[in-house]
Amino acid sequence: MSRFTVCSFFSGGGLLDLGFNQYFNIIWANEFNHHAAESYRANIGDHIVVDDILNVDIDSIPEADVFIGGPPCQDYSSAGTNRGEIGDKGKLVWRYEEIVRSKKPKVFVMENVVGLARKHKDTLSKLVQSYTKIGYKVYIKENLDAVMFGVAQHRKRVFIVGVRNDMNVSFDFPTGISAVVTPRDTIGDLPSPDTIKSREKVLGNFPNHTSTWTSPTPERIIDLIANPKPNQFNGVRRISWDQPSYTITSHIAKDGREFIHPQENRRLTVRECLRLMSVPDTYVIPTHIPLSQQYTLVGNGVAFLVAKALSHSILDCLEVGSNEDVAGEQMTIFQFI
Repeated sequence: MSRFTVCSFFSGGGLLDLGFNQYFNIIWANEFNHHAAESYRANIGDHIVVDDILNVDIDSIPEADVFIGGPPCQDYSSAGTNRGEIGDKGKLVWRYEEIVRSKKPKVFVMENVVGLARKHKDTLSKLVQSYTKIGYKVYIKENLDAVMFGVAQHRKRVFIVGVRNDMNVSFDFPTGISAVVTPRDTIGDLPSPDTIKSREKVLGNFPNHTSTWTSPTPERIIDLIANPKPNQFNGVRRISWDQPSYTITSHIAKDGREFIHPQENRRLTVRECLRLMSVPDTYVIPTHIPLSQQYTLVGNGVAFLVAKALSHSILDCLEVGSNEDVAGEQMTIFQFI
């Protein structure tokens, strides 16, 4: 077990935490959605507090070396409300800042959609200024794409890492890999959930790999695919076997026809979505959780291999800061990469 500890915020089903679990000891977590928290508890640990972060007493949060969290992104997303920090969810970036300011971890991580660095860059600038004033060097990766880390999906996100000034150490974001991983590599070995002879075999060997449709019907999907309207997006998108998928979003819970299997005329299963997030099959969402909530959990998460690479870079930073006196000039506070 790592000697470095982590507190997790806006934890969801724990996909970000899953990446940190190998190198850190996660001692506390918080999540508002009880379905997501149940999956977190089943896969990460029983240290999660289920409550609105606005209701959590900051004094009850334990001290830890690292704070990690991805405040809800809908208010910063072009696919969401786009209300920014004035939105009910958008303002939670400031609740996170308030907690960091009070508890002063050695390192903090904040993840969000790229809209925070584009349309809502004024909010990002104010956050950086605030974190700087309370004693952190702030490093920003504005457009980190999961595909660069062996994930079979384009998933661009903003990552903010703050390192407390008295650590006297700089931080380098992980660089990723050059090889491209495709859906064929990732989900090509999964049997069809519709043709497998034994349902028990699917559930036993491939949990979360079942196919259900509500609306539209499979017949309607086939019709839309077979008879596209010229020069018009008909609401159906099929991912390619041999190119990284477009971003898996929480909307797959209701817009399944935008996430059609490369070969079969059906929505991707939850297990296929998890694999496209590079999440190992050992992560299993309790099957009694409503299917829509399972999809939402995945769509709101951080790609596992990105989280793992980031956690390793933070571990390196902490180990240098703990074991060496790093000489040299102060790093520039703003390091936009």
